[in-house]
Amino acid sequence: MPRENMTRYAVLGLLTTECRTGYDMKQMIDRSLNHFWKISFGQVYPMLRTLEAEGLIDQVEDNDRKAYELTSSGHDELRQWIAEEPDTLPVQRNELLLKLFFARHETMEQTLSKITHHERLLRERLETYEAIETMIQSSDSHSPDAVYWLLTLDYGKRQTNALIEWCEAAVLTLKGGENDGAQNSRPE
Repeated sequence: MPRENMTRYAVLGLLTTECRTGYDMKQMIDRSLNHFWKISFGQVYPMLRTLEAEGLIDQVEDNDRKAYELTSSGHDELRQWIAEEPDTLPVQRNELLLKLFFARHETMEQTLSKITHHERLLRERLETYEAIETMIQSSDSHSPDAVYWLLTLDYGKRQTNALIEWCEAAVLTLKGGENDGAQNSRPE
């Protein structure tokens, strides 16, 4: 059975927010969705055409821009998809973990450098999440979506904090310190 194209549901969902044009969607994707669900701009317009052909959205005029709105069928399909419980956990593709798995073939300093670099990137991501949180709380708090956006953001913040903690523990383990998670031996 082929994997379902989740871009269709992302686009349908975006049309329930203030996003009405492909450009508006791209802006919202860059500010929010891309932190947990990757969608390229090149996927948006073909999906809009598909959804329109399926009768799930209609094209409307909005200040001489091509804009869209959900049809009742589009609302129904989105509600049905949202109601379904995901039956699998997401599979993460993580280049650092792939390299770490084979890290005995490099120096300890190289491995430590990769992990500390990863930690710096995670801390930058956490700062971004905190800035987004401030923005939602100050300018979007009136939105009926705000509580759900904040819950999604909280997931990202907690996950990022856990990954930062993992980086700290991994460095400690590799330097020969005590750690609950991994064994303290590494072949030279």
